[in-house]
Amino acid sequence: MPKTYAFVGNLNRNALPNTGKGISVFRFDDNTGDLTLVSEYLAIDNPGYIAIDEKRRRLYAAVEIPEWNEGMAVAFDIDPASGALSYINMQPTLGNTTCHLGFDQSGETIFASNYTVAALGERPGNAVAAFAIRADGGLEPAFAAAIHEGKNAILPTDKRQHGHCAVVSPDNRTVFVCDLGLDRIMAYKLPSKGGKLELAASPFTTLPDGAGPRHMTFHPNGRIAYVINELNSTVSVLHYNAETAELALGQTLPSIPADFTATNTCAEIAVSADGRFLYGSNRGHNSIVSYAIAADGSLALIGWTPSQGLGPRNFVIDPTGKFMLVANQKGGGIAVFKRDIETGALEDTGKRVDLPTPMRMVFGQFE
Repeated sequence: MPKTYAFVGNLNRNALPNTGKGISVFRFDDNTGDLTLVSEYLAIDNPGYIAIDEKRRRLYAAVEIPEWNEGMAVAFDIDPASGALSYINMQPTLGNTTCHLGFDQSGETIFASNYTVAALGERPGNAVAAFAIRADGGLEPAFAAAIHEGKNAILPTDKRQHGHCAVVSPDNRTVFVCDLGLDRIMAYKLPSKGGKLELAASPFTTLPDGAGPRHMTFHPNGRIAYVINELNSTVSVLHYNAETAELALGQTLPSIPADFTATNTCAEIAVSADGRFLYGSNRGHNSIVSYAIAADGSLALIGWTPSQGLGPRNFVIDPTGKFMLVANQKGGGIAVFKRDIETGALEDTGKRVDLPTPMRMVFGQFE
């Protein structure tokens, strides 16, 4: 039987309550939803975002330390028998406050997104950088990068850049970079190794002022994308044109109830593997919002499930589709929910993992 592991990146530097543990590795029981700690990798600072290449048994982590002018991307091997991580190498990300890592569809290139809180004009100041992955899983130095602000910006703007994720289209033609500060989703032609990041024919999609596009995901059909807007608490439907890289903005729905008036910021977004349901996380309302997806990709609100903690930054559906783990960054640790595959409904199991600052989780399943 294959072994399923859940890898969790935790804040462990300059973060309250300052007791995080680097990267935690749990054995996951997909019959009960139980998580058993099997190993920890402690020799890393603030692995705020992690990404996994299951096929090649490798994990990549973004070191997110706002005080540094430049972040780092770190590569690890995964031992499939134990889930333990072994260090390969790291590379600078050519920008400040690295908050996301995303692969191209071949798994041969990885893109780092930099949120940028360093003083305006300080360099390196790239919103996104591209790295080729070596045969051994290590990262080569970044071969391409793009700046979204200031005199060297790829397009004129008077806003501050806040790159928050880079997602490659399912056809492996376009790199979309959600920039929360510019209220744009930038579109680049997928660069070949050693090439440049060049704008696509449709260079960007504009979201409403103050929306703050944060994370984006594609429907399994490859024609529809969804973006969660951190600052105005909405989810938008985007129609993808593969020839031009245009993302035509369609439907937009709220992520919080109309009568909720306290502060809220959105975080994660994900589509179920069967393409029938979409989920997003709300920090403030402290909930997971659920939508049903129609055949044309449009959304219908189902409702909200309390995250059983504070600040649900991330969530992930297990490989069977029967469970969802929710990482409550600011209190409550990881909560385990049953997920009804037919209705999309979430039910709290009462199971918890006591981690003080969980940031990002990924599953890996190995023979």
